[in-house]
Amino acid sequence: MYIVVRCPRCRGLVLGNTLYRTRACAHCGHRLVLKGMKVIGRTESSTDAVTLIQTLKKSDVTGEEPKFKGFDR
Repeated sequence: MYIVVRCPRCRGLVLGNTLYRTRACAHCGHRLVLKGMKVIGRTESSTDAVTLIQTLKKSDVTGEEPKFKGFDR
């Protein structure tokens, strides 16, 4: 399962795989411990997770609340 979280250091969106305990933020390099982080969304495939991140980035720019179909929060 894949999860999307926000990096606590730079606030960037990070895609993580739940098979692993940690993940480095692609934006600032900060090492995230995935357990215990607030999950923005979770999906079964990495492709869906990337789509979720793209949707969240667009909503950050427009200021609108994103509407998700097929994603768990």
